[in-house]
Amino acid sequence: MRQHLAIMADLDESETLPAFEPRCLSREQAAHYLGIGKTLLARIGPSPIRLGRRCLYDRVDLDRWLDDYKSRGRAIKEELWPEKKDSTDAKTRPIGGSKSSSQTDARYAEVLGLKS
Repeated sequence: MRQHLAIMADLDESETLPAFEPRCLSREQAAHYLGIGKTLLARIGPSPIRLGRRCLYDRVDLDRWLDDYKSRGRAIKEELWPEKKDSTDAKTRPIGGSKSSSQTDARYAEVLGLKS
């Protein structure tokens, strides 16, 4: 202890240690670090790491994710008019007129001798 105090006494008052910044950040700190909200971070951001019961974000992972995110272009891919594959790939069924719209209707018409 005396040795530690002697070292501290030898330090000039102008010499101060640099501020310590933790590498792992909480969700709030990580969102603040990226300049976004916590909800957006949870939705589009990198996955946190688990240390015990805590979920933390590594600064290195945040920087890497942001660089990758910038190179992808648009932030969130939007689909203004989502296309249903089954509606565009399926055949259009006839409606109205004398054509039947189901196999059952066609079968009834055939049994009754009706023209289809």
